[in-house]
Amino acid sequence: MSSSARPSTGPGWSPSLVLSTIVMVMILEATALGYTIVTTALPAITTDFRTTQGGWLLSAFILAGAVVSPLAGKLADVYGKRRIMLCMLGLGLIGAVVATAAPTFEVLVIGRALQGTVIATMFLTYSLMRDVYPPRVLPLAASISTTGVGIFSIGMPFLVGWLLDTWGWRGLFAFDIVWILVLGPLLVLTTAESPVRVRSRVDYLGAALLGGGIAAVLSAVSFARTLPTTTTVVLAVVGIVLLALFVQVSLRRREPIVDLRVFTRRGILLAAVTAAAAYGATAVFASISPLIALTPRVAGTDYGLGLTAFGYSAISAPQALLIVVSGVVVGLVIGRTGGQRLMVLGLLLLAAGGLLAALRHDTLAQMVAAALLVGLGTGFCYGSIPNLVVAATPADQQGSIASMVQVFQGSLASAAPVVLFAILAAAARPTPGGAYVYSSAAMQNGLYFMVGIAVVGAVLAMTVLRPRRSTSVEPVAEPAPAT
Repeated sequence: MSSSARPSTGPGWSPSLVLSTIVMVMILEATALGYTIVTTALPAITTDFRTTQGGWLLSAFILAGAVVSPLAGKLADVYGKRRIMLCMLGLGLIGAVVATAAPTFEVLVIGRALQGTVIATMFLTYSLMRDVYPPRVLPLAASISTTGVGIFSIGMPFLVGWLLDTWGWRGLFAFDIVWILVLGPLLVLTTAESPVRVRSRVDYLGAALLGGGIAAVLSAVSFARTLPTTTTVVLAVVGIVLLALFVQVSLRRREPIVDLRVFTRRGILLAAVTAAAAYGATAVFASISPLIALTPRVAGTDYGLGLTAFGYSAISAPQALLIVVSGVVVGLVIGRTGGQRLMVLGLLLLAAGGLLAALRHDTLAQMVAAALLVGLGTGFCYGSIPNLVVAATPADQQGSIASMVQVFQGSLASAAPVVLFAILAAAARPTPGGAYVYSSAAMQNGLYFMVGIAVVGAVLAMTVLRPRRSTSVEPVAEPAPAT
């Protein structure tokens, strides 16, 4: 890279540094885009492929990101953060191409898994900024990146809705291709490579065992109604065996992908379990709210608002706004209240939003009210996660332990959409147009499942995982969550 693209050489802001910060915001938004395009397009995709397994489109994305993120972090220490960011963007680009052209649902799921690798750029972005930005501007640049993603998230539902209504769901993935094609060269032109290099071992075996084990177990759950019983049992057993081997590898290796020993610390286990509950609950709502909003009302159901994809932004955009607002509130008050209380509040708000949607989802106003509660809860939960990690972790271990918490939460949260669609599939029936509709009871049960996830997380945080003494921490910047 040319020296003109080195923002670290000057003491303060420069045109190159401003451009670099904008590119960082756009890269962080690539993760939110990869999530949002599928949650909104789920009804259209499942109708086209005549499937009740739509949860895999979210689960594959989340699980791949969870497993790849710590591997990418290790490789970035060895080969350079910008280089590995470009590799992750490249894999995401391949995934978007595969998804755009996918002839079958199974190929689309593979594309989604490849797209999930962009999740690793969330953490690499801030690490690269720390290494190459001047110390004087780094705090403001990180804050701008966080705020910028929040602003993008508010407008994203309108863009996604317009693209889906105009070009169909394949047009959404094609837009992702263009987005990444622009981002890669801009990253090279505006941002220097990190000079930091650290020797590190990469636990490829542990990653394969973890990802394979979870995928096998989820397959057994997801396809239990359609596969022979013997096949389902074999999948479940294989998954359990792989996960057991993963535990053995983790406990024996010096640098495992996830060091399970760190979860014996109550504070870290609190962060991991509540983060998994928050991500799982929000994944369920992100899956089920488009089904309610975009499905036309048909005989035998009490849901279906019949909105267009752009019209759905009347629900998703206010939710995104509340995520940003509550995230700002977390940053302002967490030094006095601590992360545990705010996390509990967030989980209870998620439960309230899910319960409201389960009981009242006949009108747009009712769904907007539920989405607002979910948005508030999401911001409180996601904003509390990094602070919980910081409060429980020595300064020199925060990066590595944060990545382990990410693997833990992503691995468990990836199960939520698959379980949701297994609940829905038990009462699915096809319509003449190829879409599947679900019974009113199944839709309610799916939302009760969300409520259960959030309530269990809150109860655990208030009881067995409650910190022995309150800890006051400094607010930590957190990229805006995908909405």
